[in-house]
Amino acid sequence: MKKINFVAAFILTAASLVAVAQSNQTPVNITTVTPGGATAITSYGSMNTAYTFNLQNTTNAQFCAGTDVCALPTAQTGANAYTISNTRWGTYKLNNAVPGDCAPTITYGGVQYCLLEFHFHGPSEHWINGGATDLEVHFVFFNLTDATSGARGLCSANSLLVMGQRMVGNGSVANAAWSNVFNAIPTANASGAYSGTSLNLNIQTLMGIPGGNINSAPSYRYLGGLTAPISIATLGQTNGNQSNSCVANTNPNNSNPWWGNPQNQLTNGAYPEIVQWVLFRQPIQLSVAQVNQFKAKFPDGNARAVQPNTGTTINLANPN
Repeated sequence: MKKINFVAAFILTAASLVAVAQSNQTPVNITTVTPGGATAITSYGSMNTAYTFNLQNTTNAQFCAGTDVCALPTAQTGANAYTISNTRWGTYKLNNAVPGDCAPTITYGGVQYCLLEFHFHGPSEHWINGGATDLEVHFVFFNLTDATSGARGLCSANSLLVMGQRMVGNGSVANAAWSNVFNAIPTANASGAYSGTSLNLNIQTLMGIPGGNINSAPSYRYLGGLTAPISIATLGQTNGNQSNSCVANTNPNNSNPWWGNPQNQLTNGAYPEIVQWVLFRQPIQLSVAQVNQFKAKFPDGNARAVQPNTGTTINLANPN
């Protein structure tokens, strides 16, 4: 198995740097789709193996790291409105214990991606036909090439692949596949430190897709952005200099000089558009109690508001 030196203390919670005017901001309210024409997902057999994940519960602005200074507004209006800065930027995250192993791995559009972490938002960040669900889980994969060659960092339209699933709380019967995950939510830690607790988890089992056939499951696929700010300091690069990364403020290859600065991202209300999104149409069913376990930790919610869709093409794969 190929190992790489890539440690991304990634925020989130968790995407070509293009002009803000093109507005591939995320999340969106999915109302109009183009059937078919979606990028293919292949080589995902390693998803059906148990891996170790380290648990983390952040309550602070973890995207503001290193020498960054972030003054969080707490009473914005409009598309980015929120009132509580603390839980708004926190999340319950399960980090791949050995992301450098690039396992589990998945190929999307011929590009190899490695699972970095998965985390939750409540309520769901994506809406479908004007409706949200209780929660949404994001499985965040990084582009292997970004970590091994060229400018180190999140540099292009396919730097990240995020596979999302909305989650619904119904009844009293717990979803057994997710019981350990929700039972183990650690105490909030403002520094974002690892809780000391780990779980062995099978991602295919968690996703619950019939037959484990990820590519054939109906899903919405589009190019979009992060749903929280990111700092160059969060990349944890061991290869290359942070100042040479494509998301650094001073890099001449960066057409958006605010891109690598979380405070400027907050001010502009727009985050890097470097995510290939795959949102599965069928929600995961949880019990009401499981949903409430998350809400107890994040009572004010931690979802970014739906952003205006200014022409982003959303493909519906396998509309059966």
